[in-house]
Amino acid sequence: QAVKLKYCFTCKIFRPPRASHCSLCDNCVERFDHHCPWVGNCVGKRNYRFFYLFILSLSLLTLFIFAFVITHVILRSNRKGFLDALKESPVVVCFFSVWSIVGLSGFHTYLISSNQTTNEDIKGSWSTKRGKDNYNPYSYGSIITNCCAALCGPLPPRWVQDKRMTSCIASIYLSPHLFSPSSVSESSLCVLVRS
Repeated sequence: QAVKLKYCFTCKIFRPPRASHCSLCDNCVERFDHHCPWVGNCVGKRNYRFFYLFILSLSLLTLFIFAFVITHVILRSNRKGFLDALKESPVVVCFFSVWSIVGLSGFHTYLISSNQTTNEDIKGSWSTKRGKDNYNPYSYGSIITNCCAALCGPLPPRWVQDKRMTSCIASIYLSPHLFSPSSVSESSLCVLVRS
């Protein structure tokens, strides 16, 4: 099967499959899932497992808090009455928090088990509504294998060096008196920083 690469005019690179340019981060993101406003950056190949573990632990926390709010309402209703205890507790806020965060965790569990991204699911890239021959070529065929590939695989390398980090690292580790300014270019500076 032929793979069609798209050219990103902003980043000036050919994007690999499943990559997309995020206009908010102004970067191409490999295996782009979505831009998360709550975390403040894009969720993609390098940080998806950390994002998933974050929302999974947040789900457990909201379930824990909700259980103790319900316990508090039950114990308080013995002394004051059920309606008065309900008015004084944040049970409604906790209920909607549990509903939304556990729902988000469930959705991302489904995405991991089918080896899809949010972007692909919203677009319906691998939906059977597009035809019987339309299948997800990135799925390993097994839910367990898909989960292991997403959560337990090695962390992929970083392809683009952050310009801010390069200059910061270079100014910390390289003394300016070692090199004359005309002999050091930005690309050689990056090589010197990494070695």
